[in-house]
Amino acid sequence: METQRILGVKFNILDQAGFIRKIDQELSGDSYDSKYVVTPNAEIVMQARKDPRLNEIIDSAWLSSPDGSGILMASKLLPEKRIFQERVAGFDLMEALIELAAERNYSVYFLGGRPGIVEKARDNLMRSYPGIDICGCHHGYLDARLKVEVIADINQQRPDLLLVGMGAPRQEYFISEHKDELDFKVALTVGGSFDVISGEKKRAPGWVQKIYLEWLYRLFQEPARWKRIKVLPHFILIMLIDGIKN
Repeated sequence: METQRILGVKFNILDQAGFIRKIDQELSGDSYDSKYVVTPNAEIVMQARKDPRLNEIIDSAWLSSPDGSGILMASKLLPEKRIFQERVAGFDLMEALIELAAERNYSVYFLGGRPGIVEKARDNLMRSYPGIDICGCHHGYLDARLKVEVIADINQQRPDLLLVGMGAPRQEYFISEHKDELDFKVALTVGGSFDVISGEKKRAPGWVQKIYLEWLYRLFQEPARWKRIKVLPHFILIMLIDGIKN
């Protein structure tokens, strides 16, 4: 598969339909190979620049999708000109895969979010997709005892699709540390998506996403995010400097 690197972080050059096709092929098979898909945005790229472990986890991922307008724009500054066709957000991948799971009877396990939130997300989806096989769910605040219990539960359920929403880099660390002892076909990192599915938070309208201002919409909802979002100007500056040099 063709890849591109943004500040040393790997991405696959596929559109959303391409990601879905590849994941569907794995979900429809018989093998539980514990492959994982990551969805880095500009913020995660900046984290990975300072965290070699996180960068290695992304590098080892089966698939890595360009989540965020910053990644999309950054690819246009690269000398190789291998430009991403579109933004492939983790939330959009998750929505498409949930719909696919409902159609093809793939089992899904939710892991992440705050206590009570992930259950609301599950209940909302079961109302939207009657008959969907959500085989298990658990919040993402795991001490040593809970972690053992959750791993045992996942292995008992053997989900086709494991959705992990703990925020970066916790979700990436969890999958990397435990994938060899977990029975699933494909895992996808979904960040704070359970908050949106549960109704606790709203996603930016489509027109806001199209003009690359979803980050601002989220900042208005969560003012505390400014500490994380402030890395974006630094990301843009580094990409511009690299673009000029090349």
